[in-house]
Amino acid sequence: MTLRVQRIAGVDGCRGGWIVVEADCDLSKAALCVAPNWNAINSRAAIIAVDMPIGVSERGVRQCEVEARRLLSPCASRVFKTLPRAALRFSQDDWNAANQWSKRQGFGGLSKQIWNIRPKIKEIDNVITPTTQTRVWEAHPELAFARLNGGRPLDSKRTKAGLAKRKEMLEAQGFTNLDNWLREISGRRAKADDLFDACVLVLTARNILQGCARQVPALAERDSRGLRMSIAF
Repeated sequence: MTLRVQRIAGVDGCRGGWIVVEADCDLSKAALCVAPNWNAINSRAAIIAVDMPIGVSERGVRQCEVEARRLLSPCASRVFKTLPRAALRFSQDDWNAANQWSKRQGFGGLSKQIWNIRPKIKEIDNVITPTTQTRVWEAHPELAFARLNGGRPLDSKRTKAGLAKRKEMLEAQGFTNLDNWLREISGRRAKADDLFDACVLVLTARNILQGCARQVPALAERDSRGLRMSIAF
């Protein structure tokens, strides 16, 4: 009898859409693609780990982010505070209006970083359900790299040293095609850190599949749609 090998995938947002790395147990044979939107991701993976908020609270405060920032201290700023669900109704060019509205509600301001990824939050929110969350999990590459590094955050991925360390760690895990992939994504509105983040989330997806993933909080919250608000790593 031939056993079916389950596939896993890591997904990270990039300027060109979504960068997807899919693999089975042999990471040297992983596949790469850049999808223009979430619905264009044609993954056969049993588990998909994605670096994007899934589940949006009414007040814009999620315990998973609070705990993730604590774990990444003193690099807590690498985990953005998510926007309140009602902020999704504003148009993308209305950051100022949405920011002022959020402050008036007592929710605090909306950072430009979270506003810039708001379209991708909406892409997932438009299609995700509590049922599909058995397959699609929110993850965070900084937590994933820190786990590989004995719980210590790496140098910023905006630095040459930080990128080099991420590449070195991924190659040690079995990703042997990174140089080819870096050439492949050139000109496709995706950067090296997008690729490395997607790769490390493959490892998170594997942890989830094998039942050894960690997640914060230990007991997941649910948003008004019943979506799980937790971060796996």
